Amino acid sequence: MKLGKLIETIEKFVVKSNIPPELIDKDIEHISNNSNNLKENTLFICRKGSKFDSHTIAERLYNEGMVIALVTEEEINTKLPHVQVYDSRLAEAYLAAEFYSHPYQHLITFGVTGTNGKTTCAHLFHHIMQQFGLNGSLSGTVLNDILGDKFYVHNTTPDAITIMDNMSKTHKNGGSYYSMEVSSHSLDQGRVETIRFDIAGLTNITRDHLDYHPTFEHYVNSKLHLFDLLKKDGIAVINEEYVQLLNGKKVPNLVTFGVNENAQYKISDITTGWNGTNFILRTPYGTKKVYTQMIGEYNAFNVTLVLAGLVEIGYEIDEVISYISSFRGVDGRFEPIPEARRLGIEVVIDFAHSPDALEKVISSARKLAKGRVIVVYGAGGQADKGKRPMMAEVVTRLADIAILTTDDPRGENPEEIINEVEKGVRPNSLSLTVLDRKEAIDTAITLANRGDVVLITGRGHEPYQIFSDTLKIPFKDRDVALDIILSKINKNHYSRD
Repeated sequence: MKLGKLIETIEKFVVKSNIPPELIDKDIEHISNNSNNLKENTLFICRKGSKFDSHTIAERLYNEGMVIALVTEEEINTKLPHVQVYDSRLAEAYLAAEFYSHPYQHLITFGVTGTNGKTTCAHLFHHIMQQFGLNGSLSGTVLNDILGDKFYVHNTTPDAITIMDNMSKTHKNGGSYYSMEVSSHSLDQGRVETIRFDIAGLTNITRDHLDYHPTFEHYVNSKLHLFDLLKKDGIAVINEEYVQLLNGKKVPNLVTFGVNENAQYKISDITTGWNGTNFILRTPYGTKKVYTQMIGEYNAFNVTLVLAGLVEIGYEIDEVISYISSFRGVDGRFEPIPEARRLGIEVVIDFAHSPDALEKVISSARKLAKGRVIVVYGAGGQADKGKRPMMAEVVTRLADIAILTTDDPRGENPEEIINEVEKGVRPNSLSLTVLDRKEAIDTAITLANRGDVVLITGRGHEPYQIFSDTLKIPFKDRDVALDIILSKINKNHYSRD
């Protein structure tokens, strides 16, 4: 693609341009924002991040010969061919869309945002589309699956270049849909600004990420921006409880779900157990019984969001309901460990790491438990500090035994994080603090009696415990808990012998 054509797409962001005329017709074969990902004839986008500013290496990158021109947000050496823009992230989104020829136009695009439930919804959409016999891709927290090429990335929503590249690969290799989680960060930073969605869903909005967003209102507005990115005939699927937040925002086709009578997809009669969740759904196409293998009343809402979106774009409701029943759920989302039943207890892994998510999963565990609910929890580092005592308040209010431990410190002092969490511990609650996470999990399982539920929260699917940028150790809650469970089973076996 010609450099001049690419630059035309970002004209509205340009502060000043320093591109020699002889480069205008130069072919750009690659665009990148990563100095470790350069190829011949690259257009490089400089960004100032929280940890590194690539403007500082712009001259070196150009002199190495791979970069044809640069897009910058700050002034650099005027001898370098570059375009300075007022927002390089937004410029990147427009450049990526143009470079990859707007691949979302050829795909059924599903984007879901919300404080909780994004991962489940994105994976469920992916599963159902595959059951319809379609090929496509998934992008999210637990997994990226680009037409069967599966890998993990750090961000819930990748940068604009990565997304457009993945969408382009999906389209060019015969895929017909793209399912993705859309974080508030990505919406605020313009990573998805040039995507257009067939279905945009909102699960819920409760406090989170106020380490990044200056106010809760800013967080809410960032989430709601997803509905500005719908295709002309796109569907907005929103929990009816949050419709008032739209505040006059125009959406092409609004579909609501929830338990209120005026919801278009009305949920009622939810029953949940260790074998899954059943509920009644009143829809514009009749009243239906729905079953999902996923545990927890809140999953009725996640299921309905996806179902409503698919039905409203033309899929047959009974087929969708049938395919929902075969979905087994997502790794680390209210995931029981069956082996624990040999000890007479239930052990469940869940990603809950916000006050609202903790309240939901503990309440679900309470309804299932024959005995007590024992919760292992902690707060991650480099995240919203204000929610830390709120998490403790929820856990110590709802659990019979609360065990506070280390989550992912990410460079913060684990003991200081715990001290902040402990400020929310309710007086007279049965609360323990065990700094070592493995020891905390062992303590919870050891304390459990027959009929109790042990709920291990905060990290879900994550395979490493991150102490700092340079120190992360293999630690998956499910694997650690399973080892402890099996050792106790073996100990009981040999003690009987």
